[in-house]
Amino acid sequence: MPIETRVALIIGLLALSVAAGLIWRARTGRAKQVTKGEIINLAEIGAVKNGQPVTKFGQKVTFLQFSSEFCTACRQTAKLYSELEKVHPEILHIEVDITNRVDLANKFNILQTPTTLVLDSRGRVTSRIGGAVKQQTIQDEIGSFEI
Repeated sequence: MPIETRVALIIGLLALSVAAGLIWRARTGRAKQVTKGEIINLAEIGAVKNGQPVTKFGQKVTFLQFSSEFCTACRQTAKLYSELEKVHPEILHIEVDITNRVDLANKFNILQTPTTLVLDSRGRVTSRIGGAVKQQTIQDEIGSFEI
């Protein structure tokens, strides 16, 4: 194969990789609306907060975050939600570690961590956020709910 063809092939592969990375980055952390969201059963997923089982959803919105042990972005995302929860008592954040819960990863199609399911006050999934959440995305999701 001539050197010019090899160089062109390498440049083409680099351009394709950069384009794929930019598309992935643009989509990460943004909410995707769920049209027929299922109702989450907190007991079934083993939701725990401060060592106690969670039995009720947030009055306005619940952020159900799926994390894994070695996920740095998961800790940052949980911190954002926890700070928000302190300021707004009608908001609830639940973090579920799926490291050893393949059943939950399969059931909710978790392909990356963090993944956050946004739930209404009845526990119905209204949207899904893949990757580290953006502050504006959180504000937009909160604004879409009324108490």
